[in-house]
Amino acid sequence: MNIHPEVDVLVRRGNNDDGELILESPAPGWWSAAPRVGEVLVAGSCAGRLTSLGKTFALVVPQGVTGRVAERRLVTRRDPVDYGQALLRLMPVAASDGEAVGAAHARESSPDVPEGAFAVTSPTHGMFYRRPRPDEPAYVEVGQIVESGSTLGLVEVMKCFSAITYGGQQLPARAEVTEIRADDGAEVTADQILFVVRPA
Repeated sequence: MNIHPEVDVLVRRGNNDDGELILESPAPGWWSAAPRVGEVLVAGSCAGRLTSLGKTFALVVPQGVTGRVAERRLVTRRDPVDYGQALLRLMPVAASDGEAVGAAHARESSPDVPEGAFAVTSPTHGMFYRRPRPDEPAYVEVGQIVESGSTLGLVEVMKCFSAITYGGQQLPARAEVTEIRADDGAEVTADQILFVVRPA
């Protein structure tokens, strides 16, 4: 399948005062590869694919948008949608939420990790990228201080890119990156160690 450049989904606030956000289709077409209910989306996460006028686009969550998928419109594996049609309903997530506002998983007290350090692991199988584009700098380098919300890298699954964002209940609020254990463009597996960090 030929995936064309990314397109941001449309975003509007829900009718309630509970912070819900509605992600909408930016064009008419066929929507597929929707994220699962319960999945946490952050800026740069994939909100599915849209096929319109014979071209397929990766739908991307725009900057400033974070939430957990509470509901999705997709009924079959590939649904027709109109411009502005609701695709996903997101509810707010807390920084202490178990899955982390960033989709990175944490692990400590592992024989693979030095004492006092934490391992940041991949949330899924896929291709790992350290930079947004090949000609741009890496998101983080060894020695850099990261905080909750810092983007560490991307994982690509079937041409959909999900941001790996630092943060979560098990990780310190600020940390220094001491090791990067996956190469740019490497295939990674779920729970594989990507970064090792120490509290800053």
